[in-house]
Amino acid sequence: MSDTHIKPIRRILVGTGLTQESVGAVLLSRWLAEKLGAELHAVHVIVPISPAAEQAMPGMAEQHEKQALEELDKFAQTHGLRDFAKLHVARGQPDAEIIKLSTELDTDLLVMGRYGRGGLKHGMLGAVADRVVRRNPTSVLVVQPEFRGPIRKLGVASACEDELNLELERALDLAGVLGIERIPMIKAYDVPAGYHMLSTYEEAAAKLAEVHERIARQQVERASAGISRAVQVDIETRLGSPAKILPEFAEESELDLLVIGTHSRTGMAELVLDNLSEQIVKQATCNIWAEKSPVETQTLRGLFKSLLS
Repeated sequence: MSDTHIKPIRRILVGTGLTQESVGAVLLSRWLAEKLGAELHAVHVIVPISPAAEQAMPGMAEQHEKQALEELDKFAQTHGLRDFAKLHVARGQPDAEIIKLSTELDTDLLVMGRYGRGGLKHGMLGAVADRVVRRNPTSVLVVQPEFRGPIRKLGVASACEDELNLELERALDLAGVLGIERIPMIKAYDVPAGYHMLSTYEEAAAKLAEVHERIARQQVERASAGISRAVQVDIETRLGSPAKILPEFAEESELDLLVIGTHSRTGMAELVLDNLSEQIVKQATCNIWAEKSPVETQTLRGLFKSLLS
């Protein structure tokens, strides 16, 4: 990976609510940690005992945390994490504490289950997972609760906006590590407003398809030079909204994992994925790996550390 622009995955954090909905994320994070040779951490966040309750019943907070540790240890034993992952119990708001721990541990990947409590409809994130995915400084992997692995079918959505394609580099690297010899690559595109001043709609769409495919092939050639194992990339372009095309493509291709890119915005109030990435993460029915660039990660993590201090 010396010629690539992505950061190696050396440390993974998985969030768990000790519920059935989080089992897919736990099992996939363990499997990936083994394949990638990464260190695995698991965190369970509990609601803190109020000061008034602690005054009325001294020692209640300590007992609450002790019980949470016991439950986490039991959950870890059931799902193969004991003696493999480092276990953490945190007290506070779940999304804030998970991001805080991820920052403190300097993790490279955060894994979260798609569902939360509250009877959410199929395909929707739980409220906690949704906030963590949007605000976490590093790449995130959103896992379907029923997924038990392994990852056999991997695909990538291409941005095709510049020379670099970090999501493609990540997909090729994962495919090489996992022994996947062939991956599909999708590029969805729209005809921009104002096309009628130069050509017909059909002519504009055809020219855009040709350009996007050419750029994609150039990106594949560059990215493939950075991995040790050859992986065949099948390029496809489709006219239409990426928010609609990409989830459809993942389902049609029966993908276990779709790798997409993100373009984060920074701000003191909130750190978020771009709107398109959020839509894809929420609508897709397969596992989604949202790749962030090392530069973005360093910038956002630095901001978080300054806020924490």
